[in-house]
Amino acid sequence: MKGMIFLKKKARNLLTYFLALVFTLSSFPATTLPVTNASAAEVVNGKAPGTTTPRTSAKEVVSLKEVYKDYFLIGNTVSPADLTNKDKYDFMKYHYNALTPENVTKPDSIWPDPTRDPSFTSADNMLTQVKGDGFYTIGHTLAWHNQSAGWPPSGQKYTEARASLKRYISTIAGHYSQRPYKLDAWDVVNEAMRDNPTDWRNALRSGNNPTERPSKWFEAYANGGNGWDYIYDAFLFAREAAPDATLYYNDFNDEELPNKAIAISSMIKELNERYANEHPKANGRKLIEGIGIQGHYNLRLKVDNLEKVLKIYSETGCEISITELDVQFNGTSADLPPTEAQLKEQAELYAKLFMLYKKYSDNIERVTFWGVADNNSWRGTGYPLLFDSNRAPKEAYWAIINPEAYLGLNDLPPKLTSFNFGSDVFNVAGKAEFDVNVPKDVSNIDFSAANVTHQYPDDDVDVSVKLNPASGTVSAGKRAVATVKIAWKESPNISTTYKINFGHMTAEWEKDQNYKDTGYRSSLNIRFSDGKAQFKLFQEFYNKTDGKLEMLNSKEFKPLPKHTSGTLTINTDSSIDDGHLKILKLKKSAWNQNWTPINPARVTDFTAQENFWRLAKKIESGKTYIVVSASSGLALTNRNVASVPETGGVTNAKRGLAGTPVTIADKIIVAPQLIQDNMRFIFNESTSPDPGPYTSANGYTGYTMLSLVHGGLVAPSIMWRDLSSDKTAPLRTDTTIGDSALDRAVWFNTSIDPDTGETTLFSHTGSSNYTYALHGSENGFVGQGGTGPLKEYAAASRVKLFEYVSDYKYEDITSLGAEIRLDPMKRIVSKRDTSIPLTADVPNGSKAVLKKDGVSVASATFTNGKTMISIKGSDVDTGANYAVVVYDGSDILGVRILPVITVASATPTAKVERLNGNQNRLIITVKEVYSDDSTEDFTEEVLIRNNSADVYQVGPYKVYVDTKGNNKIRKCYIVNE
Repeated sequence: MKGMIFLKKKARNLLTYFLALVFTLSSFPATTLPVTNASAAEVVNGKAPGTTTPRTSAKEVVSLKEVYKDYFLIGNTVSPADLTNKDKYDFMKYHYNALTPENVTKPDSIWPDPTRDPSFTSADNMLTQVKGDGFYTIGHTLAWHNQSAGWPPSGQKYTEARASLKRYISTIAGHYSQRPYKLDAWDVVNEAMRDNPTDWRNALRSGNNPTERPSKWFEAYANGGNGWDYIYDAFLFAREAAPDATLYYNDFNDEELPNKAIAISSMIKELNERYANEHPKANGRKLIEGIGIQGHYNLRLKVDNLEKVLKIYSETGCEISITELDVQFNGTSADLPPTEAQLKEQAELYAKLFMLYKKYSDNIERVTFWGVADNNSWRGTGYPLLFDSNRAPKEAYWAIINPEAYLGLNDLPPKLTSFNFGSDVFNVAGKAEFDVNVPKDVSNIDFSAANVTHQYPDDDVDVSVKLNPASGTVSAGKRAVATVKIAWKESPNISTTYKINFGHMTAEWEKDQNYKDTGYRSSLNIRFSDGKAQFKLFQEFYNKTDGKLEMLNSKEFKPLPKHTSGTLTINTDSSIDDGHLKILKLKKSAWNQNWTPINPARVTDFTAQENFWRLAKKIESGKTYIVVSASSGLALTNRNVASVPETGGVTNAKRGLAGTPVTIADKIIVAPQLIQDNMRFIFNESTSPDPGPYTSANGYTGYTMLSLVHGGLVAPSIMWRDLSSDKTAPLRTDTTIGDSALDRAVWFNTSIDPDTGETTLFSHTGSSNYTYALHGSENGFVGQGGTGPLKEYAAASRVKLFEYVSDYKYEDITSLGAEIRLDPMKRIVSKRDTSIPLTADVPNGSKAVLKKDGVSVASATFTNGKTMISIKGSDVDTGANYAVVVYDGSDILGVRILPVITVASATPTAKVERLNGNQNRLIITVKEVYSDDSTEDFTEEVLIRNNSADVYQVGPYKVYVDTKGNNKIRKCYIVNE
């Protein structure tokens, strides 16, 4: 573990850092390493020049591992050839303390042919030396869809594939669990997720999704088993073979959306829980102990989105590593190196990244660069690393030596210590965003600078709070957000911003799935937990033919900590047959410990679509769309086609992007049911550097179209048109495009027809007057245009956009499971003893339990579907929740909420009917009006003489009646005891 190499000690301010830096610079021996000729003062002030001078004194270049020794390991890749290049290896020993074999421990390198023995010699020799030199070492990788041609062997089914996976991992990981080449960590499973997943099982690369680079391990496991089980098995076999190694799941992350990180986090939590249940002797040690974020970025990375990923992973309790970091330029090539301005832009992004890594250093164990210098990088034409091809430091190197100073933060920004709300105090401790539960009876929050605490004199800092909405209104499903900013008064640009979300507890269902291993699963996302609710989740399956309940399953959960989020899952243990599922209707609901529904029940009719792609009538930035050619019916697909033939108005055969047939009915895409990631594009509002007349002032908005599949790349790319001088322009997504050429990647649209939804997407370069419309034919998509007016191309290049829609039905629920009939009494009256007859279709011996705020106050046993349950008036409280819960042993068969009402008024009346002789019949009625506006009459008949005055029992009331002759009532009133 990293802790064996150094201890973490947080540098608290720049003075501490500067003193350490000066000491470090004065202590390093002179070598012949290639470095930048810059003074220590220039480095600290972030002013090191971008030009480099090879082979100057190493005293002017500080070691990266020394700079970050109090934060995390600094790593790089290593290959056998590096050890024979003395200058390069000395350079690596100087800067790094962790090494990952770039290729020699990948399956194709170490064991390409399962029919032969593995070849350990090259990796053994290399690892023996680097371990001897004190490096922390990481094996890369055991289970992968790429560079693994021989594994699993072709045609294997589940049982054979599992044996093959165990054979491979046990052999390789077992070998490198021994000295002198013992590995400290393993990337056990690499890149198993697709690029825009939701549920983790559904998100894994499989045999048909994505169409490019699927997982053969998944496919083989699915041939007789569950494809996703290979993930758990891979880690299980690695733990058995290398018990001392830290086991990582490693992937590249789509920082445009948090979906992938959410799926990965969900998978890791579930598999670690499974391991804990199946291996209690592990004593709490996780099966998956680390999450690797590869970090292959370009200059369009949104650092704020990356922070969301770090937050999601931090909640798993796993350590995090940045495993393959590089930041490439957009639009550079071997013949077009970056400019000084671009080098500065790269440096600023690196500085922002390392500020973020330092912020989360309690969770980050390692930051590994993928390549020592630009000429060692697989993305070399993007010049992505800190050192140039001479291993001289670039601007980016100076940026990360002191990222705060490089970004102009000569003073560290002030930070909050804590804030309070209600009776709770929240310690900030490095966090920048918080969820705060607001009690349901509070509709407006009161939060200001008076609620925050800091450690600085008030004369030194300004604290501001901005509420959205300004009124602080909080309602169901709608939160209030406080943006808190603390800044130095003398340097207001040096500040720290915090986001505090205030909300009532929410519970939202995710899309459910029917799986072979866990059965039908429904997951509930909780946010703003009140810390009290003990959630009860229910799935009820009804036969749509007769409406009868076929299956009810339930699960109880302990309260989530207050103010936190969480996901709760209920399942049927076994899968439901797809044919059977079609005749069922599902109601899923969440209740609390008081047997009160938390939200309306979601109703699913399995013959109706709930999630679908619907024709869009407008474009919104940040949303995802499928683009369909109006003429061909093909959906734009991020997959290259060699050429689009001369057809449909295309004048020359050019390479383009593919099209996928879709079927549209009632403005909804109904086929294919499986929508590939490469058919979806995120539209992000963007400004063209050369828009000509298509400006916002003229009513136009431009968008980049970001593919949701990486394909053979690690970083997603926006779609752009290549250079062209004729009427057809090739479309590209396989490389990035420079900012100066974004006019070829920003797409405008004509007005969207309100009936058909048709529009034309087009790009325009003002300086050359080139206009190209996105044109789809039966052969694929290209750009069609030239220097003529847009109307020449628009009519033949119409497209429709389809947006993702979720349409669910909800119903308020007062009962679930077996129907419990309360005839004739259907309510409880406050302070009154009540006996309630119950009828239900349940087995003899089933027990009905009356719950008051979740506590049992009465019970009865069913015989022949009937029972009577009684409640004492002293147990009736109008502020409590009451429900009858029917159990068969510990299984819940049904629940029925019992409303509690109060008597609003009781009015007695009486009349006398003459009988023979001196006998009369006195009829007394008390009419009750209840709090729910319902009424009930209690009537009593008694025989009296001609005149009588007495107190009579009428239902729950004592009524005094005084009669006199001639059928008159002198007095009639309720006697209050």
